[in-house]
Amino acid sequence: MKKVFKNSVFRFLVSYILVLVLPLGIVSFGFQVAFRIVENNLKVTHINMLQRSADVIENELVDMETMALQVANAANILDMASKKKGDDNYIMTALDALNDFTLYLNYQDIDLMKSKSAYIYFRNTDLVMFEKSYYKPSIFRTYLNDWGIDYEEWQKNMTDPELVAPEFRRMGDSFEYVFPFSKMMFGERQGVIVFRIDEDVIFQKMKFINNLESQETYLVEILDKNGERIWLSNTLEEFPELTPEELEGGYLEKDGLSIIATESDNLHWYYVLALPVKESLSELRALKNTVMLLMLAAIIGSIFLSLIQAVRKGKPVDEALQALTPEGEEPERYANLGTAVSGIVKRHEDVLREAEQNKFSLQKHFFDELLTAGFGSEAQLKAEAAKVGLDIDNQIYQTAYIQMFSENDFSTVDDQTMNEIRVLSQLMKNHLREKCRNNVWFHKKNYNSEIAIFAIDHMEADVIDLIRETKDWMIEECQIEISSGIGGTCNNLLLIWRSMEEAKIALGSCTRENPVVGYRAELINSSEYYFPSIAEDKLEECLRSGQWQEAKDILALLETENCVNRNLRRNQFIKLNRKIMDILGGVWKQEELSEKAFWLNEVLMQPEIPQQEYFHRLRQLCRKICNDNVEKKQEQRGQLVEEIKEYIRAHYCESDMGLSRVGGEFRVSESYLSTVFKEQSGGNFADYLETLRIEKACELLQDKKLTVNDVAETVGYNSVQSFRRAFKRVKGVSPKELRGGEE
Repeated sequence: MKKVFKNSVFRFLVSYILVLVLPLGIVSFGFQVAFRIVENNLKVTHINMLQRSADVIENELVDMETMALQVANAANILDMASKKKGDDNYIMTALDALNDFTLYLNYQDIDLMKSKSAYIYFRNTDLVMFEKSYYKPSIFRTYLNDWGIDYEEWQKNMTDPELVAPEFRRMGDSFEYVFPFSKMMFGERQGVIVFRIDEDVIFQKMKFINNLESQETYLVEILDKNGERIWLSNTLEEFPELTPEELEGGYLEKDGLSIIATESDNLHWYYVLALPVKESLSELRALKNTVMLLMLAAIIGSIFLSLIQAVRKGKPVDEALQALTPEGEEPERYANLGTAVSGIVKRHEDVLREAEQNKFSLQKHFFDELLTAGFGSEAQLKAEAAKVGLDIDNQIYQTAYIQMFSENDFSTVDDQTMNEIRVLSQLMKNHLREKCRNNVWFHKKNYNSEIAIFAIDHMEADVIDLIRETKDWMIEECQIEISSGIGGTCNNLLLIWRSMEEAKIALGSCTRENPVVGYRAELINSSEYYFPSIAEDKLEECLRSGQWQEAKDILALLETENCVNRNLRRNQFIKLNRKIMDILGGVWKQEELSEKAFWLNEVLMQPEIPQQEYFHRLRQLCRKICNDNVEKKQEQRGQLVEEIKEYIRAHYCESDMGLSRVGGEFRVSESYLSTVFKEQSGGNFADYLETLRIEKACELLQDKKLTVNDVAETVGYNSVQSFRRAFKRVKGVSPKELRGGEE
């Protein structure tokens, strides 16, 4: 044995192997650190992608809430909700309400919503509005059975007097958004709007893990802020019970599962994805196996080379190491590791690309709202434009109403024809985008008509010339003729609907010989008054909400069109006045309006008074109405917030106290409640509730008999950890520090 130890070959071999231990140990440690970094990056990436999925889902849920509010505020639907069988105009009201609801559903663009399964239940008539018709509940029962909903349970819910606030809920096999409403602000609900949510779409939006459906076991679920399960899709035999405290960290491992969770900003729901640990980090596991094989191969090869070198020459250690690691081998290994990590990161870069692709659809939705006068004020308009990345300052816009097959009768259109028109329309839009460098947006009016909105201060070509060139291109490339009316320019986007109305008038003057017509004053019927329905709705909305500047712009437009561009006869001016008086009567007190009506109508009774005087008096009257409505709303909002504060002070110690509960108690939406509370009190609802609880906790902490857990529970906190964080946030010290070190 001594001879072996003294053998130079053996001693060199031992030296070589010992020297190998240090670099191999360092490399092994480095790989472990790299694996932890990659693992953490994967977890953060998955959490971010889950957050993006949650944001996409909740944006559509907010759109669904907005749409339900619009439907509930539609005049015909409100009238139908208050009608009883046998009332005057019952049939016409029912038909008008059905047309309004069908129109809302046809133009909705919400992936999560099953539009063909949306319905409204009217309590007074015990009827269900569904798929362009009305059904008795006993007949509608067939659809409920198909949806896995128990009829008795459904009927009980629809007639439940406790159903007063909107909510998301599960009914049978369905996940629904339920919105009760009535014509009166307070009192029993007269109708219920129900939007069924497409659960397959929810799953698709949360399925960002590759081949998730092929996994043998997985769990995708949504929990409310209290940890109660709202929606579930899984292949697990048993799934873990999760609490909000566990989900706050974003990632945890429990019961052999890798659980990723994120909390949404709007509804405060928890979105959860759970996979077996080995499946959730399968890419990292494959990378580890590859590296371990490379390490094993390196060790075997190094020992073999050490043996050869020791036997042959016994060179110094530094030469042995150089010979042990062939030139370029070690950098190549590191390059392979970097390539593997880069590949993982690259596979998740689709998140950024998808966000960029969504930008155009958001801009399209913005202009859809704009053309239908969906924005109530310039401030709201600018805020929404900023969200979609549009610069609307110092820009001039112009609209074009484009129609294909204008001379054809498409009273019956089959699917093949619709698809052909859709393809042709897309070709035309792509051509215009290319010519305008994407400074154009489109709003689809019907199957063969498009409204094009051009940002002309960013364009070199004139809009009329551009449309004519597009017409010639469509004839040459597709053998299709188009007609188009071009509206006037507009530098106030709140009035873009005027350019659209002008484009519609110009389209009506198109002929086969002159298919592209620009709007001009000669096209209008100067003997009839100008007051389009969209201007009526907008003026009424502005007066109700007290938006004087917007109302002033509409009045200026009416004065220009009726007093300058038209030669109105006396009977037409009287009709215009009647329309205006109907609007004023709906937004102001009748007794006050009666006093001003004679003063306004004096212009009509005395022909020698110029018509401009009528609009001068009308502006003064509208400004008075706006001021009165603003004061009234401020007073109502202030009173509402005081009542809410009183309610919070009485129930702050209850753990379920929050926006949802207060909104249901006062019959307002959570978003409206949050906005009004901050506007009237200068602070957030959550901050007010938290401060109130912490102040009471400070008083209770003076009693040494009470533990911190007791105090936390007394003031409404579900967990002592949440209480400590809130206390530290408000007071700057922990409950223990405030007590002087005693728990």
